[in-house]
Amino acid sequence: MQKTETWYKAEGHCAAAEFELASYLLFEAGVATLEELDSKDPSRTDFRFYTGDKEERDRIVAEFPQYNFTTDEEPAKDWDKWWRDRAQPVSVSPHLWVRPPWVEFAPEDPEAVVLELEAKTAFGTGEHETTSSTAALMEGVDFKGKTVLDIGTGTGILAMFARRRGARLAVGTEIDPLAISCIAENFERNGFASSDAVLGFLDAFKDDTTFDVIVCNMIRSELWPLRDDIENLLAVGGRLVISGQLAVEKNYITDWFEEAGLAIEEEIVKGEWWSVRAVKA
Repeated sequence: MQKTETWYKAEGHCAAAEFELASYLLFEAGVATLEELDSKDPSRTDFRFYTGDKEERDRIVAEFPQYNFTTDEEPAKDWDKWWRDRAQPVSVSPHLWVRPPWVEFAPEDPEAVVLELEAKTAFGTGEHETTSSTAALMEGVDFKGKTVLDIGTGTGILAMFARRRGARLAVGTEIDPLAISCIAENFERNGFASSDAVLGFLDAFKDDTTFDVIVCNMIRSELWPLRDDIENLLAVGGRLVISGQLAVEKNYITDWFEEAGLAIEEEIVKGEWWSVRAVKA
């Protein structure tokens, strides 16, 4: 692999209240790591990202003119070592922690779950508000002996959390073939014999398949086409945890729940994001 000699930098800013949404959009566009910067103006958030590919940086900058990016470049340094030196355990929810493989950590709470993950973005480590809200809502579910479906499982963090809390089966789905081996590695790293991850869409399951708990942390445009499948896969009396929804658009989900016979049990709002747990009547 050719060593990167130059890093291409972009610095931008947005209103402080919009930073979580901005970070989500930038990660989706291909930004691997977004660094939040100190700002003298409390009403705005400054941030920057680096890439070894100038064309990639310029593509992302052009895609988001609203963030007023300025660009620069600088000689490369050992970013992997820099990141490793600063990585710390993350408190995802009251009873879930994620630690990097090279950091030893034992929480004060003896009932807390600690998962070992080496993820590349905040979405994988649990730092993002949608992931932390999902985990917090999952803490209100009794997983003992239950079957769980984690749609768009990513690193597998939520499926592993369910398993550690007593689920007898936690199936994660992914449409990215490259993700399956990473998920299997994460499960093995955390002491599970297998990941039970499935490559494909929800129609991969047999018609009579149901789950006691379904977890789905994805934006509405990705979630919306899955509604019928979710309704069919959720057992009567089962719990559905939805995250990744903009708070200003929650009515789309609440209207769907009313039509589908899903009763809301708990809601969480963090920043721009709304997350919810419901039960199927």
